[in-house]
Amino acid sequence: MNPFNYRGKNRRLSILASVWLTVACCMPAACAATITDDSPAANWLAGQVDEYSRKLYVYKDYSDSRNAFTQRGVMTFGYIEDPQMDEAFPDAFSGITSIKVDVPLRAECWSGYYFGNGVLEAGGTPQFDWGDSPHAGMDLQGAEKLVFHARAENGQTAEVNFFIGGNGGDKAYSDSGWKETGYQTLTSDWQRFEIDLTGFDLSYISGGFGWVADYMNNWNKDKIIFYLDEIYYEFAAPRPDPVFPASYEAVPLDQEGYFINSVAYSYDVAMTILALSYAGKDEQACKVADGLLFALSNDRKFDVSERGVRNGYSAGNPVSPPGWVSASGQSPFAKLTGFFDIESQQWWEDYYSDSYSTGNNAWAIIAFLEVWRQSEETKYLEAACTIADYIYTLKDEINGGFKGGWEGFDDDQQNAAYISTEHCIDIYSAFSQLANELEKSNYILSGGRNAPFYRNEAAHARTFVMRMYDPEQGLFYTGTKSDGSTNKDVYPLDVNTWGLMAFHNDPAIDVSSILSTIESKFAVNGMYDFNDDRDGVWWEGSLQKIIVEKVIGNVAKYEEQLAIANAAAEEDGSITAADHDGVTTGIWLEGANPDGTPKGNEWKYNKRIHTGATAWLALAQLGRNPLEPDEWGTGNIVLPITEQANAFVRDGRLYIAGLAQNTLVKVYSIAGREIIRSESFSGVETETFSCRLPARGAYIVTAGTERWKVVY
Repeated sequence: MNPFNYRGKNRRLSILASVWLTVACCMPAACAATITDDSPAANWLAGQVDEYSRKLYVYKDYSDSRNAFTQRGVMTFGYIEDPQMDEAFPDAFSGITSIKVDVPLRAECWSGYYFGNGVLEAGGTPQFDWGDSPHAGMDLQGAEKLVFHARAENGQTAEVNFFIGGNGGDKAYSDSGWKETGYQTLTSDWQRFEIDLTGFDLSYISGGFGWVADYMNNWNKDKIIFYLDEIYYEFAAPRPDPVFPASYEAVPLDQEGYFINSVAYSYDVAMTILALSYAGKDEQACKVADGLLFALSNDRKFDVSERGVRNGYSAGNPVSPPGWVSASGQSPFAKLTGFFDIESQQWWEDYYSDSYSTGNNAWAIIAFLEVWRQSEETKYLEAACTIADYIYTLKDEINGGFKGGWEGFDDDQQNAAYISTEHCIDIYSAFSQLANELEKSNYILSGGRNAPFYRNEAAHARTFVMRMYDPEQGLFYTGTKSDGSTNKDVYPLDVNTWGLMAFHNDPAIDVSSILSTIESKFAVNGMYDFNDDRDGVWWEGSLQKIIVEKVIGNVAKYEEQLAIANAAAEEDGSITAADHDGVTTGIWLEGANPDGTPKGNEWKYNKRIHTGATAWLALAQLGRNPLEPDEWGTGNIVLPITEQANAFVRDGRLYIAGLAQNTLVKVYSIAGREIIRSESFSGVETETFSCRLPARGAYIVTAGTERWKVVY
């Protein structure tokens, strides 16, 4: 059975192999670097990307998507039982699991294991390759050493020989080299071992790691037991491969939520790209963006025009191993997240991760546009247009807005008939920003698409959002159910924070009323919950609320609440999804049964380090609003309070063009204190006034009878 072809909604795939292989691939030229304010949260995100780039794991943890060389090849000589390896043993050197190895011994016999890449034919299962395929090897040039950790059973010793390469022998596609440690004495204490790879030919390695043990070196023993953990190649410089950081820190296999240990949700990926790009960490931002670009164009089943990006992918390098072909014949393909259950010997995939959410695709557009602004590489702008055209296929002409996307496993996907307010907010900002970029760059699209087209579709999304706005309650409703009725079952915080981010200057909404509702319905412990049961702090939404305070000019409130968030962050700069385990949302991940009762699992947040929340913390620290529809790539917003005028901020300077002679220009703090005054601007018509703003923050600018709000 092909492990990339589902069997209905039981989430199962039969596969007698561990999870995934991370493989090298080339990334185009890195983006140009920029310099901006420092953010501890952005530094943590960059560190996650760098670690993925400098280490290629043979084994990190059980069913960890970062594991390379996931197929096993057993070797025996003489009449002896096969050694056994339990790769989910909980006693770890680091992380959550280690490998327990049980080796029977007999005179004049030996046995061992290879950790290999293997091959996967379309419609088959992964198989270890002994040098017969030209596609099973990896180019590991640039690796300085292979590091691994090992110990013997408590109170025992064991003699084991470890090695890399050598697979294939005299066959046509054998490894480019072989290097061993010789027999090493393992004690009951963990030891670190290294194999120096200086000068070693790593151009083609299919046997990424191996061990062998025999009776002669373990005299008078009928068996030995030893343990392995943290096996990885360490590279001298970061590899250019694309990277998806995991959305959540890993938890032990006996804890709730272990099955998402290796998920990289596309929304978290997009937020990571934005945070890194805003913080000037463009090399790391490009690596993550290139992963999303690869996933968009290399789905294992669907064409790019049919779907867009999925809700979740496998963390690490999203590119499938060399020699692996999906059920539909795609190679390479974007690796989807999953988990191999050792008890049932089944490969499980997640309903939500395999689906396609319209809102997540809109966030991908926003992320691609920011990387495009920094790099000016057209592939990112083209990707944004490609996703926008896919979203257009989900337009609902009758009910307004855009449908929710596609749900389910590959062989049974259904179009989601509901319309989400969040999604339409995302689309409004994404399409507005896309139109701005097309106008600014004069980029010509094929197929009749242009800036006015996307502005028109942004307006269509806005119409639905405003339909979901209730001025009496001071909030935005979730959206509509599949039958078109308004969903009032749950009131999420983020639909309101995002609504304020995107429409804070729209005369159709009352900003103060929405803020009042947020305080009355969601406030808890100085921060905010996901929904109105107020059973805990949801950090992602709380950080969005903090950004809203910055956007509307409440600098004191912004700084006060940001200080609370910074104090709650971990020492390394990251932050958890919630302030305790089990914070509820009232949302069920797999919709409803025919009788209307929810099915699947309730979406909950735990006190577990979350990449998405950390990205929002970075945005709050940097004072950035990713949903600003008039964003022109500098992170600075000039909002005319009267009629539209030609004003903008660039590199900390305010520019106002087209002023008449002797126009008086003043810059005030948001509290009304005059900061800058030009008593006699003597420019002529079409000339531009310019002044440097003293610091990042919110300002009011007047020029004659014109008045603007500036957020820099």
